Amino acid sequence: MALRAMNLAKQHHTGMRKDGVTPEFDHQVSIAHYLRTLDGSLLHPQETYAAALLHDVREDYGLADAEIRDQFGDLTANAVHALSKEFRGDRRPEAEVFAMISADPIASVVKGCDRIHNHQTMVGVFSTRKQVAYIDETNEWFFPMLKQARRAFPEQEPAYENVKTMLKSQIHLIEAVHEALERNPTFDTPEI
Repeated sequence: MALRAMNLAKQHHTGMRKDGVTPEFDHQVSIAHYLRTLDGSLLHPQETYAAALLHDVREDYGLADAEIRDQFGDLTANAVHALSKEFRGDRRPEAEVFAMISADPIASVVKGCDRIHNHQTMVGVFSTRKQVAYIDETNEWFFPMLKQARRAFPEQEPAYENVKTMLKSQIHLIEAVHEALERNPTFDTPEI
């Protein structure tokens, strides 16, 4: 299932990331690789890998829910739907999106790993202001979502704890970089 999802996602993610160097599809593969380290604590490993690989195809490429459901089943399709903030121009409110994500054992882990990769790759690409906005969003939406999901799916507690710890570590590191930039402004990040 994960290999089929990878092949479908690869057909759509053919561009470059915002850094202009990294292939867009690297994002999906990186998330799936990170999820592999959590494999023993995932309730639905294959569906989780598939959802990670497909998490942007509805939002970014308008892939229909029925196509995902037919090829990958209800668990994967429900997770991908929960992870899609926007579909063909129709945007859902943030509170609704995160409520759906926290109620899904697959989407909640994938969303956390997605944010790990976002944090990991934003320094040197996004402006300091945009990085701070991502950190604020992580604090406001992601940590409460992970806490709710951990309560709903205690069997995945090690995965949620791992994701939370990684995000907190990244935030501390990014904030340290920002403090260093404030002390030495000649090392500024680009404005994207």
